[in-house]
Amino acid sequence: MSTNGLLTKAYLDKKLGQFGKKLKDELKTELKRDLKSELLEIKDEIVGEIKDMREEFNTHQYSHIRVNDDLQEHDRRLKKLESPKI
Repeated sequence: MSTNGLLTKAYLDKKLGQFGKKLKDELKTELKRDLKSELLEIKDEIVGEIKDMREEFNTHQYSHIRVNDDLQEHDRRLKKLESPKI
């Protein structure tokens, strides 16, 4: 540690270096954890948006199919009404 109970510059430099490294490592770990958490939250939001868009698209597609079916049925009925009766 020191001579005659006095701290030396070399000892303090060593201890500060160790403290700095430990602090840096802990900050890195904490930042990685926070970043990972934020990325997972963003991913969840994006997945939710994609699911919503897919549902809207499927609903929209179904409505087109229904309208087309209705049009075909109307067309069939009109042809039947307009055909000459014998």
